[in-house]
Amino acid sequence: MALQNTFAFTQTMININDFLKNTGNQYSYVSQRPYQSKKDLSERGVNLTLLVLKDSTDYGMDKSGRKRDTNQFNSFDVTILNGESYLDLKKGDTVSLIGFIEDRSFAIGFDLILRFKGVKKVWCLV
Repeated sequence: MALQNTFAFTQTMININDFLKNTGNQYSYVSQRPYQSKKDLSERGVNLTLLVLKDSTDYGMDKSGRKRDTNQFNSFDVTILNGESYLDLKKGDTVSLIGFIEDRSFAIGFDLILRFKGVKKVWCLV
């Protein structure tokens, strides 16, 4: 019989430095919605949907021998835990993420739950 409740003994690491480096830490803003933690009422902020503008990661080959696509032009969600419920951003703004919160970020299967302290508008250098 398999062990139950193994989550208490496992840990998944997110290599955020490689992610930010390979994507240039520049993303196109798509949308936002307020975030409020159900477990900790003091933990609030904004969930952002961002579009990856570039991805220099080599993902290798798939089982059929074809080169895997990068994450360029794919979107992902990130939570900005800054106590605000709205950020002054417009669709298409180029932003960078600031202050990765490692102890509040995790992976579930293939889904990344990413939490940061802030986000800033930048000039697009892609």
